[in-house]
Amino acid sequence: MNLFLSGRTLCFFPILLSVLSLLSCYNYSSNRIFTTPPTLVGITSIGTGVYELRLRAGNPEAFFNGYTLYTGSSADASRNPSDFSSGKGCQLPLNLLPNQPKEYSIEVNPTAGPLAVPGPGENTNRVCKIVATLNSGDFVTLRSSVISLDLNSGTKDIYVFSMPSNTLQVP
Repeated sequence: MNLFLSGRTLCFFPILLSVLSLLSCYNYSSNRIFTTPPTLVGITSIGTGVYELRLRAGNPEAFFNGYTLYTGSSADASRNPSDFSSGKGCQLPLNLLPNQPKEYSIEVNPTAGPLAVPGPGENTNRVCKIVATLNSGDFVTLRSSVISLDLNSGTKDIYVFSMPSNTLQVP
């Protein structure tokens, strides 16, 4: 009889601990997540109209959704777009998550399709492909984005964007 009771107690104990840990969790926030902007390292042409954008990033956010590219005729125009929907986003799914402090790259190509195989001298840590046409002299800026859930109102904002990265000029 004692073995039977101790067996039930052993089964009940992990469940009780789980319930108590959930009820005693006070380390949460109803504030929006702020995501870290990437740091652009360089941009190089890897084909006709195709560019490799090198960046350093560490985005361990659970709902990380990739990067959005903004272009403009000046650094200010690319950093502060009049409409956030004017940016070009990463094709999903992401090739890999940029959650380590190392250099990554993004392929910017005017045609849709899978990621190109990195050639000699190109960064093999490709996060994604962005379908966009870049011209020499354009200024480019990236913003990282996460999917945001508002538990207070039960709504979902599509994306929350980071502050802009530094800006580079297309060679």
